[in-house]
Amino acid sequence: MWDKLRQYFAGRGFREVNLHRDGMCLFYADGTDGADPVWMIDGAAAESLTREQYLQFLATIRAMFLKQGFSAVNVLTLFVTSQTDRCRGIAEGEAFWIVDEAYGRLVVYENQPEDFLGMRSVIENNLRFGGHSRNADGVQIDLSHDNLRSESRVTPISRASAHAVAEGSRQSYTAELARRKRLQRSQRTGRFRGMCVVTIVLVLVNVVIFLLTDFFRMENLLVRGELNWHTAFEEKEYYRLFTCMFLHYGIDHIGGNMIALYSFGDIVERNMSRVRYAILYLAAGLGSSVVSCLFYHYIAGSDPFSVGASGAIYGLMGAFLMLVLTHPEVRNSGYGRRVGIFVIYLVYTTVLTMKSGANINVAAHTGGFVCGSILFLILDRVVPKKKKNWSRKLRG
Repeated sequence: MWDKLRQYFAGRGFREVNLHRDGMCLFYADGTDGADPVWMIDGAAAESLTREQYLQFLATIRAMFLKQGFSAVNVLTLFVTSQTDRCRGIAEGEAFWIVDEAYGRLVVYENQPEDFLGMRSVIENNLRFGGHSRNADGVQIDLSHDNLRSESRVTPISRASAHAVAEGSRQSYTAELARRKRLQRSQRTGRFRGMCVVTIVLVLVNVVIFLLTDFFRMENLLVRGELNWHTAFEEKEYYRLFTCMFLHYGIDHIGGNMIALYSFGDIVERNMSRVRYAILYLAAGLGSSVVSCLFYHYIAGSDPFSVGASGAIYGLMGAFLMLVLTHPEVRNSGYGRRVGIFVIYLVYTTVLTMKSGANINVAAHTGGFVCGSILFLILDRVVPKKKKNWSRKLRG
């Protein structure tokens, strides 16, 4: 059954990590951000394994993947042995299954995962039919080398890493403790998953500042934060490039901006990490401020004051447009309909400005849109350095 399982993982496209230890194999399936390793242990290795050693090995395996840039690592230990009681005592509290070859069964206890990457039914069917290769429906399949769906590659691991897995170290306990703390934090903050947290925070910050300046008569915040060329560059008050993004002149001004911010911000945030989304928003806003100052000082020949989040919001609109154009799955999910709303709004504001001379900072809108589009294309393609190095190692 040991060899059948190895062939199964190879056929599923799992990658194998050489642990340089007899009786142990490590396969993993890597996703966009996380890895799902399966750690196989045979009967001989399980017989000589203590719980302390097991926890050390497990912590080192998790740390090994986390150091390569994977944000989530879910390890399933797969014991291939008939020593069920011993294996349960060793791995209690962790995710593990036991392939009991003596009785031809897969042992999954109540507190263990019901399934892992769709493997349970395949393993159970193979055991039920005497070890012959069967798929989830019980149909016999050929797991010979020539018929595998994809060939896994043995990923070279340094001797130091292999020694750490074999011997354990103080760092293993540190990594395990850090993993448990991250798990506790994620459980506490799990209620916020799926929410556009950064967008909501931005809306709240804008609204609170507006209430302070408009309803509580703190006009000094508005005076000290509004932007023009003279105050920002000649008086060297560069902070105004940033503060103007959170100030508004009236309730209709902030109302329109916050509706647009939430309408487009939540889509962009859901398709980016929150950190990258925040960087995009703030950088697009700063870019729009710079473009506005340059345009009015050198081209328009005037020096008006301006405030508003619209430059950064137009950056989100540019990012949204790039998202729809470069990601078909987003375009086909229904979000693409908002492109029509965006185009109508863009044409409307442009025509309104040209006809009535409304007080709209078109330069800031244009600068924010261009900056947001370019920044999204850059941030969407930047791969973390650690994960990039890991992928390069896998390619050989």
